[in-house]
Amino acid sequence: MYKTPFYIENPLGNNAFSYEQKTNKKLFVPSLKKIHSLQEIKLGNQIVFEDFDFDDVLISATGLKNFYEMDFLYKWKIKKCYLFDNHNHAFFFWFLAKKEKIITENWNILLHIDAHSDMRIPINILSSNNKNDLEKIFHYTNFELNVGNYIFPARELWLIQDIIQIRDDKSLEKNYNANILNLDLDFFAPELDYIEYNKKKEFILRHFENVDFLTVASSPFFINQTLAIQVFQDIFKNIQIV
Repeated sequence: MYKTPFYIENPLGNNAFSYEQKTNKKLFVPSLKKIHSLQEIKLGNQIVFEDFDFDDVLISATGLKNFYEMDFLYKWKIKKCYLFDNHNHAFFFWFLAKKEKIITENWNILLHIDAHSDMRIPINILSSNNKNDLEKIFHYTNFELNVGNYIFPARELWLIQDIIQIRDDKSLEKNYNANILNLDLDFFAPELDYIEYNKKKEFILRHFENVDFLTVASSPFFINQTLAIQVFQDIFKNIQIV
């Protein structure tokens, strides 16, 4: 899965947002690329998310050139990371990590750092009979889930036990026990600049030390992608990629 790029051309998944009002009727999903340097992360030029903002302006957001897989060597332990554009893709990579035994079969604890809760309930929940079928998980991720509703089904399927929401300044003052770190780079959007940048960065790195798995969304609709990449590179610049 994610070996080749494709388009979502029907009103499904993220493409269902304002589908009838859009002139562009398809969204691009790039292929996955393994990298060994943060400098290999590049911007793409195809629309990966499109919707109207709060001022009723249509935002046609371009994202990353690829999705990126990387292995960080951190204090003598390899930590797997996936960087992608829209946050619903985390759902697929969590189940991939389960299959690869990076995380446990169930009862994982998710540390969710995001400007949004992403806790909406999708219309359909994937059948528990399909939770080990990566092809069905891939289809569900891309054609049924969207950026706001991918966490709830992971909990319903018992992959996630607890969700710790980090969405404000006060929540950064505590330490949490979690084994999956789920970061949305829109936490660094200008609207959240009232939270000190270094405080956010230090919180992420402090918890990165203890988790087993990292998923990161660049969130094209909610943050400028050049800024998102710069933030990601800055946070992890001192950690070796192997």
